Amino acid sequence: MKQRWTQAVFVAVAVVFLIAALTAVATKTPSRKLKHASGPIVALAMDGPRVVYSTAGNAVYVWNIRSGSTSRLRGYSTSTSPIVQEVAIAGARVAWITRSAFGNSHETHENLYTASLTVQGRIHLASAFRRDGESDTGVELWTGKWIGGLVGAGNLLAVSRWGTKPTSDESGLTIANARLSLIGAKRGQLHVIASGEPSIVSRAVDARRVAVLRQDGSVGIYSAGGALLRQISPSSAREIAMGGGRLVVLTQTKTLEVYDPRTGKLVHGWPIKTKRAYLQVGHLQAFGRLALFSVDPRYSSRNLRILDLNTGRNIALPTIPRSPFNDATVGSLGLAYAVDSYRASGGHHPSGTLVFLSTSRVLAAIARGHL
Repeated sequence: MKQRWTQAVFVAVAVVFLIAALTAVATKTPSRKLKHASGPIVALAMDGPRVVYSTAGNAVYVWNIRSGSTSRLRGYSTSTSPIVQEVAIAGARVAWITRSAFGNSHETHENLYTASLTVQGRIHLASAFRRDGESDTGVELWTGKWIGGLVGAGNLLAVSRWGTKPTSDESGLTIANARLSLIGAKRGQLHVIASGEPSIVSRAVDARRVAVLRQDGSVGIYSAGGALLRQISPSSAREIAMGGGRLVVLTQTKTLEVYDPRTGKLVHGWPIKTKRAYLQVGHLQAFGRLALFSVDPRYSSRNLRILDLNTGRNIALPTIPRSPFNDATVGSLGLAYAVDSYRASGGHHPSGTLVFLSTSRVLAAIARGHL
């Protein structure tokens, strides 16, 4: 009897260890992983192990870097318009914005959608339309509505909406009906949490807080309930990013200013050197110790770089110089970036590849000076 009991205990313990081992394998974050896409990748966003991306064929996919599985939330379209130009993900929820422009007057249509990995179908949330005119001095005079600043993380998806019209003297634009909204978890309703010009445009979500880059260059950090938690006034703000307990501001003078978003204290300031003074920096992403940006984002063949926010050291990411698109995103597990190319086979056929690198691998690469 005792022998049978001992054997039963041994078998039970072995099963527990086997389940634990299989679970560890399934949940372990890979150091490096590749994903081949159906076409050039237009936009990327990451939350935990999931990466949402859109392709030049206007499809939307979610790639789980741990399991390797891929889910399609929006199918491929042969039309070149509208293009899915903004994507965001928060857990199992995804949102995207389609954008299309027509005619010499630059008539622009935008639509906001949301979907879930656990429920079939997508929900249309909002539409916007605007028309572009031009003053005698060359100032763009947009009249109409905007949807932008789509961001997500954890259990929050946020987006900004506003309207513009030319000033009476056509020297610029006036902003009206500006709203910062959360996308509801059940039916995807838009819940306005802040309004007025200081509430736009949302740029990042972290720890149930939404960071907004305002028209005056200041940064407002809002709670999920709409309370203004902190206002930060950097030296000059071009772009912002927030993640892993840090707010990063790209200044007009090509410096990355690192703030504690809870206290507003400036922690670091890292200058970015470019080969030529006229080259600009943009497409800022950040999480924890990692900041991601590109040099000279005016062109698709831009130079993607990753920087350690603790040391200021940075390295280039390998991309294909003549890629039609290059995009990248950074999250709690590491970074993902697109390497798009063209294959010659009876013509030019676009292809795309996603590369994921874990945080530890990236930091090790920065320390040695190359990937």
